[in-house]
Amino acid sequence: MSPVESVPVAVLHHVDEYVELLYDDIPEKIKGSALILQLARNPENLVELARNEALLSALSRVLREEWKRSIELSTNIVYTFFCFSTYIEFHSVIIQYKIGSLCMDVVDYELKRYDQWKEKVEGKKTALTPDKNELPKSRIPEPKRRPKSGTWAVADVNLQKSRILVSSYHEDLCNATDDVLSKIDEEQLKRKLKALSKRQEQLLRVAFYMLLNIADNVKVEDKMHKKDIVGLLIGAMERHSNIDLLILIVSFLQKLSIFIENKNSMANRGIIDKLAPLLDSPNADLVNVTLKLLFNLTFDTKLRNKMIKLNMLPKFIQFTSDDKQITLAMKILYHLSMDDRVKVMFTQSDCVKLLTDMLLLNVNSDTSADEPSSTDVLLALCVNLAWNERAAHQMTSEGRLRELLARAFRHRNAMLMKLVRNLSHHAVNKPMFVEFVGDVSGAVTSEEAPEDFVIECLGTLSNILNPNNNIDVYAVVERYNLIPYILKVLDPGEQCEAEMVLGGVVLAGAVCADERCASAIAAAGGGHALVTALRHRQADDEHVLQTVFAFRQMLSHPRAAENLVTSTEAPAYLIDLMQDKNVEIRKMCDSCLDIISQMQNEWAARIKVERFRCHNGQWLSVVETLGAEGGSGDAADELPPYLSAEYLTTHRLTTSDSQASLNDDTDSFSGEDYNRANSRNTQDGHSDDLGISDSMCGKSLDDDAQFSKNTNVFS
Repeated sequence: MSPVESVPVAVLHHVDEYVELLYDDIPEKIKGSALILQLARNPENLVELARNEALLSALSRVLREEWKRSIELSTNIVYTFFCFSTYIEFHSVIIQYKIGSLCMDVVDYELKRYDQWKEKVEGKKTALTPDKNELPKSRIPEPKRRPKSGTWAVADVNLQKSRILVSSYHEDLCNATDDVLSKIDEEQLKRKLKALSKRQEQLLRVAFYMLLNIADNVKVEDKMHKKDIVGLLIGAMERHSNIDLLILIVSFLQKLSIFIENKNSMANRGIIDKLAPLLDSPNADLVNVTLKLLFNLTFDTKLRNKMIKLNMLPKFIQFTSDDKQITLAMKILYHLSMDDRVKVMFTQSDCVKLLTDMLLLNVNSDTSADEPSSTDVLLALCVNLAWNERAAHQMTSEGRLRELLARAFRHRNAMLMKLVRNLSHHAVNKPMFVEFVGDVSGAVTSEEAPEDFVIECLGTLSNILNPNNNIDVYAVVERYNLIPYILKVLDPGEQCEAEMVLGGVVLAGAVCADERCASAIAAAGGGHALVTALRHRQADDEHVLQTVFAFRQMLSHPRAAENLVTSTEAPAYLIDLMQDKNVEIRKMCDSCLDIISQMQNEWAARIKVERFRCHNGQWLSVVETLGAEGGSGDAADELPPYLSAEYLTTHRLTTSDSQASLNDDTDSFSGEDYNRANSRNTQDGHSDDLGISDSMCGKSLDDDAQFSKNTNVFS
């Protein structure tokens, strides 16, 4: 990368003579550094050069003290250390002489100087100039042996002329005053700027490449972050004319982006705005490395939103037709599709249909590769998009649903069946699944299909088995023996996976929408099976919610409801779940308990008492506390100033008006639900609390009179 055409061939045995050149003037230093660079470019010489402390000390000293005077000299020395950085064994040499830190200072200065050159060429006056202070002197001791006088006294005349010409360009731009600039032809100045910019880009390239190599060490990379390596790289991204430099910069940023500190630094500097134009580059390698960096950045929600605002989604979709970029484009689209607002944008064109057609052409069951293939990513993308109703309708249109189901059953592909399951979730698609009910039901009860495939079939069947879809649910259940299958899945002795058990509960809730199915399940012991499964998985909120929903479906039909209430412990569990921390579970329990309360059974009174205790929990706790203090009150009082908590738990509230009057009394302790339980009580621990003696139903009139008297006194 450094012009060494006029330099003679270097010999390793003369390396000491080349070191002596580093103590002469700039032309000799350039020649000496070029000869040393020749040696360093041969990997066989690196071990010998790494042992020469005088050489390394001289190179680091010259770079530290003379790099401002010649870009070519700086490029030669940095290139030499870059040769060492290509092998991890020599990274310690670079760290020892602090070359990485020095290179970052050099790059920072060169970027500032380039901005100054550009402003001068454009005729802009600015008071901001690069820092003219010299960098700190090297703390590395100089070699004891000094160069002999007279050695290399006669320099190569042709080499000196070429170096003087380069230096004149450098000095014209860096040292010229406004008066001088006004006399120089503008076009000539631009040509000089272009030539020097090209040489500067060579320096930047070898410097960044060396920093990239030594960044394999995490500690070194952390030091680079503290010196703002991200800012230097983004500042150099304006050199769009040098494609190789851009590829190197974006590759470096991609490596740094895996750490959140660097990612945040990129976000603060508007990295997305600078990467967007690079996607239009005709260079495929630059586009590829840009997509890699964008993929790393898509893990950040704010940066994903920024990409959408810059209208980059159509560009990513366009790359799905490029065989070289399709995998990266699919991964980026998958991350973008996690946002529901972005899912709608996919439907604004034929993108969804094209993606589905691509999936139908490439889907197969061979997914043994360690890294997900483009087809796997495409399938995951379609699964995400299927949650959007409009996108799901586009996927199933024009006979695509039949093709998807055919390939899913042929390859027993669980992910493809998950896509079908998501498609069946939308009401607009459910009529299309009527003709495939038999196929899905047969796959559920078949013992040949893999378990993960059966789980997705269970979910699909639960979505489409609905009387509103013109399906005879009871006929399907009877023909494919779904009730025995559900009971088998719910049996803890079968030790099915949690997801499989959850699918069985969901299917039970779905078929119980039909009265005959609900009665058949109840008669077969389905209520008891649901309670048993709930007892084993009560820590799973989703399982609890689906089980309570299944109870709600059974309670909708008189015969099934009677069996559930009288033959199982479901009401006791529902009372216990009244105080669950999950809002949806509490709502569903209240709905079930309302139905049970209207039935003629012993649970109606218990539900009233438990609801009273739940609603007035804080007041009851105060009552119990005062009761524990005992006879500290005035002995002259004939009546107690409060009601006994034990009396409340055993007394039967005969009318709803009496309960409402207590709850609505502004002077009472009722109000918000202060005592909602934070955790679900176990059934064993709760059964004692629910034990109400038979005497509750046979309270005498004296007890009722005493209750009224106590209430009046309390008021």
